[in-house]
Amino acid sequence: MSVFDLSLVMNFHAEGVLAQWSLWGAQRMREHSCRFGVRVQLIAVLDCADAETTRMVRAHPALLSGDRVLDVHFADLGLSRNAGAESAQGSYVGFLDGDDYCSANWLTSAMQVAQSWGDQVVVHPEYIVSHGAVRVLARAVDQLTDNYDTANCFKAHPWGSAVFARRSVFLEIPYQTTRVRETGFGYEDWHWGLEIIASGRNHTIATETAFFYRRKRDSMLVDMNARQAVLRPGRFFATCPYSSRK
Repeated sequence: MSVFDLSLVMNFHAEGVLAQWSLWGAQRMREHSCRFGVRVQLIAVLDCADAETTRMVRAHPALLSGDRVLDVHFADLGLSRNAGAESAQGSYVGFLDGDDYCSANWLTSAMQVAQSWGDQVVVHPEYIVSHGAVRVLARAVDQLTDNYDTANCFKAHPWGSAVFARRSVFLEIPYQTTRVRETGFGYEDWHWGLEIIASGRNHTIATETAFFYRRKRDSMLVDMNARQAVLRPGRFFATCPYSSRK
């Protein structure tokens, strides 16, 4: 039996000094969880990481006994997330990119929601606070309570990349590779979110939690938009009744 209740998977590539601040944020979440008796494992996935980022992560005081640092060479965020989920020892897994933050109560609150609903939901922070090149405050959609037409998912992705669920959900529905410059496919979070809906599950929120999303002028998202990337075909498009309308 694992000594951890949940595993927080953080993905790194070229965050540099920003990685240290995100890891301090992870430590803050772990300390909050510990006060509620929740044992957190940190898994740092270094995907083709540069030297500065690697040094920042490996030497960071937030890494404790039982935590893991994975060196992978996928050059793909989705595949590196999958590697983190596969390596996780907790029954629950949360994802957070290496230059982002969440409020201290995020893991604790998300786990409470996930325990109540089992594997029928994935849990997001309630608020998305974009900062940096773009400054926006938005509330994530709760499919359990909000009047939200699923057809809107054809146009936009109403959830951020920070997500929490039973580990079994991530193993059943892994992220798909994008590599937009080779394939033309992009938006791994959007695609994964649609696959969750197609599986019969719902996206919900942990109330009074926040995701602090760093927006850059030269990010993966900006590159995908510039290249006019499209979503990979999947079960959502095959099963959603809206896709057959004329």
